[in-house]
Amino acid sequence: MTRLGPDDRPGFKDVEVVEGYDRWASTYEGEANPLIRLEEPLTLALIGEVQGQRVLDVGCGTGRYCVQLAQRGAAVSGVDPSRGMLEQAWRKIEGSHAEPGGWGRGASRRGSHAERGNQEAISCQVELYHGTLEEAGFPDEHFDLVVSALALSHLPVLEPTLRECARVLKRGGRMVISDLHPFWPIAGHDYVEFFDPAGQEYRIAEYAHLVEEYWQLFSQLGLQVRRFLSQGLKAGWLRSFPLCEGMRASLWRSF
Repeated sequence: MTRLGPDDRPGFKDVEVVEGYDRWASTYEGEANPLIRLEEPLTLALIGEVQGQRVLDVGCGTGRYCVQLAQRGAAVSGVDPSRGMLEQAWRKIEGSHAEPGGWGRGASRRGSHAERGNQEAISCQVELYHGTLEEAGFPDEHFDLVVSALALSHLPVLEPTLRECARVLKRGGRMVISDLHPFWPIAGHDYVEFFDPAGQEYRIAEYAHLVEEYWQLFSQLGLQVRRFLSQGLKAGWLRSFPLCEGMRASLWRSF
């Protein structure tokens, strides 16, 4: 499970991104994630209407945006280098009967997801690709919308991935990105951590990317920033996540 707070716990193990998320994948969906609770409302507000659009989700993980946007009428392609996270996304799309395995590098799967609401079934189509965005090799100007949620903080250098995002984005298309506030990793919490069932802590590195860095890259790539939103902690918010009680002391100490 995820625990946010003091950074001086002994015995943790550093893991690189793909290995870390492969290890975390089986329990990732079962945790109350405070970052997602902060991030998702703002990201969905920026995404807006997607009916009939072709959407790319970069670093799609367990497919939380893939399914939501496909249910809203988009044709969604999700890309992620973690085999374990894609397996969870595939189960979410195809259900418990989904066939496991088969996620070799460069493999892709197209599936359908159906849920029954109050009155009628909702069906949607999602394609998942195992690898990096560069390896996926999508055509130029292929997508109406590119989304990347809480993923780019794992990249030490943004430019190659953002350049590829701009290449596959149609003229007049939109890009929506969510990232950690840079003060968080700069203050010392430059990783995301999780714990295995035996209590072993693992840490995956995260990197601070200043707003100015994004702004300069967008300008170089011919992209215009239309909106910028920032989410703060609301009164009583930490009490919703008992494992985050240490965050209050950590924030006060850091800032």
